[in-house]
Amino acid sequence: MTTSATFSRILVPTDFSPGSEEAFRVSQSLAEQTGAELVLLHVLPLTPLDLDARLAREERKSELRSLQAEHQLGIPRGDDDGDEPMASVFEGPLTGDAVGAFSTAGREWAALLERWANAARARGHKVRTALRVGVPYREIVAAVTDEHADLVLLATHGHGRIHRLLVGSVADRVIRMAPCPVLTLREDARAA
Repeated sequence: MTTSATFSRILVPTDFSPGSEEAFRVSQSLAEQTGAELVLLHVLPLTPLDLDARLAREERKSELRSLQAEHQLGIPRGDDDGDEPMASVFEGPLTGDAVGAFSTAGREWAALLERWANAARARGHKVRTALRVGVPYREIVAAVTDEHADLVLLATHGHGRIHRLLVGSVADRVIRMAPCPVLTLREDARAA
């Protein structure tokens, strides 16, 4: 693979599928040629954090609102900070305290992301990790801006037109919405 384009930062979203693994491998090859930094990204659904902690926080807020309503006729005070909202963007290294609020499954995804990044670092690549919580295509597009990415390199799952028509795909939406070039690799093309 040769390129005349210069990329300084390549965003590589992964769902840890075989296609995503191939996309990460290709991104490393491209990074060797361009000197780009890689940002390995995984997007978790909206429930990767410890729900018990979230529910306890919401209960505390509810109790405070009830007390305020009793004493202030329902007018909330302007100085009530409450707890800070839980983060939805986590930057690596995703270990220890950085993932302490995650559920067991969330910690496992973070550990897998770090293993992939560490393997690439061992081969001499500059790799950062990011884990975001939310709707995958929205978080990928937001990460392009937040990370100042020059290129997104991601796998598609090779679903047919009917599937895309009915439910769409992450790759289709990223291609349409990303403010930078998007390179896609069809997962099922490797087998062909």
